[in-house]
Amino acid sequence: MIQRIYRYIFWAGYLAVLFTAVIPVVGNLDKVRLGRGIFEIRLDHLLHVSAYFLICMYYLFGRRKGLKLFKKNSAAKFILLTVFLGVVTEIVQIWVPARAFNVMDIVANLAGIGLGMGTIALLDSKSRKQE
Repeated sequence: MIQRIYRYIFWAGYLAVLFTAVIPVVGNLDKVRLGRGIFEIRLDHLLHVSAYFLICMYYLFGRRKGLKLFKKNSAAKFILLTVFLGVVTEIVQIWVPARAFNVMDIVANLAGIGLGMGTIALLDSKSRKQE
């Protein structure tokens, strides 16, 4: 039962991200300055990194609880699906009014996935060392 709920929540979130990619959004997301203005990042890029990092943390949460999204090759399928989502949601925006394709958004999505999977690998290696 918990396994099924875990999967439903993942797929609901997955579809929600796809859905939000086709919603026309009008507005300006200003740059965020980190430090003394040495480093600037657009707020939407920070949101992209955060969103995909959180998707990875949801996957980690499930793994820690013994839950699997897929019966076989769960990690590989998760990574492929998440990368697919990060790329497709940006490509689709080519055809959405008031949205624009942006390569840097794809880079931010992939950075979030990389940070998330890196965190998972780091935590996995720490837990193996403790055993």
